Amino acid sequence: MTTKKKKLSNYEYFIKADTSPYRGEWVVIAKQKIVGHGKDAEKVYKQANKKYKNEEISLAKVPEEQTLILKFFK
Repeated sequence: MTTKKKKLSNYEYFIKADTSPYRGEWVVIAKQKIVGHGKDAEKVYKQANKKYKNEEISLAKVPEEQTLILKFFK
């Protein structure tokens, strides 16, 4: 029996990925990987959107320093 690996959303991938090489830059995520990065958000988004037209893509800013993200449960 084979088990399928759960597909992460772009947000889930971003939270778990090592983005340290991209500190201070914008990253574009598609297909569970970083597909573009740079200082100009519009430019990197347009390039990725052209290449990954049929995919859901996300744009995120990688902070200069570490950021703690907490998830609260009720």
